[in-house]
Amino acid sequence: MPRLQPSIYREILIHTVAWLCYILMQVLALDKFEHRYVANLLSALAQLPAQLLFTYVTLYWLIPTYLLTGRYVPFSLLTLAALLLCGVLYWEGSYYLYLVPFEPDRLANESPWDLGRLFLCAFYLLCTSSILIGFHMIRYGFRQQQLNQQLIIANQRIELKSLKDQINPHFLFNTLNNLYGLTRQDSQKAGEVVMRLAQLMQYMLYEGNMAQVPLRKEIDYLQNYLALERIRYGDRLHLSLQINGPTDQLVIAPLILLPFVENAFKHGVSRQLDEAWLQIQLTVGSSELVFKVENSKPELSDDSSATGIGLPNIAKRLELIYPGRHQLRQLNGTGTYLVTLKLALIHSDFIPATNYENQVLADR
Repeated sequence: MPRLQPSIYREILIHTVAWLCYILMQVLALDKFEHRYVANLLSALAQLPAQLLFTYVTLYWLIPTYLLTGRYVPFSLLTLAALLLCGVLYWEGSYYLYLVPFEPDRLANESPWDLGRLFLCAFYLLCTSSILIGFHMIRYGFRQQQLNQQLIIANQRIELKSLKDQINPHFLFNTLNNLYGLTRQDSQKAGEVVMRLAQLMQYMLYEGNMAQVPLRKEIDYLQNYLALERIRYGDRLHLSLQINGPTDQLVIAPLILLPFVENAFKHGVSRQLDEAWLQIQLTVGSSELVFKVENSKPELSDDSSATGIGLPNIAKRLELIYPGRHQLRQLNGTGTYLVTLKLALIHSDFIPATNYENQVLADR
């Protein structure tokens, strides 16, 4: 025999409690200080089958099958038919299950097929059952809202992980190409290159899976990358890196800054044979970071967008991780390309160490 899920038990319990509360209120409302509690209870129980039938036919057939699918005319007609049928059952239950056995003296003034009574019972049934149906629909709306929110979070986690998976192979491919060029130019520097590459990969594999990392570590990661590029380009590249402000107490999402620098090398510096330059400025305030990357590019370049995997990827990540808390501007000038990023950061005291995918909406 299949076992019911805990959610089904909980739903049955909620409905049972709701009906018991309704019967209790009905008994007390009909009493009018006459202390006829048993009679009122028997009357309520005689009417209960019609109320149960109308309520659950509406909840579990009419609403899901017709109302929620936009079939409003069949829903209205079938609801009206169910209401009239259950109105008849409501009065017949009151007449034969309560009046006949318990109050036969009232039968002289009542008829089992009194149209006025039948329509009045149908109206009363609609009013009372609507309360329970409305309560259920409110709960249904909250559940749907929670499910939709969970779906959004799940989709954002998948998207964020996909974006990170794009960053790592892209970065590794570029760095290995750089390493190949460096080893051919100057084998004595191969040891330094391997060491820095190992530090970069360690950061990507471990800190890269965190929701937030100390800003200082992100800067060290960036400096290691720039050190490799300095070795590769040598005197061909004029590189300037300026860091202003305190960097010890702030945290940032990992792997945020490097794509802008990668983009500068890929679409600017690497396309110039000589006199290539790159200026990077990082200014840190009490709770804000301003990151500027400006690079030279060939004046005759037709690459107006200066994009590859890096910038579209990082723009999506910023929307997911820093919604409403960042500004990204790009200026494609004659012979230069400038990217400016502003981020609203928080102090490390307020962010626990946690897995990246579990913190997708922590800053939303």
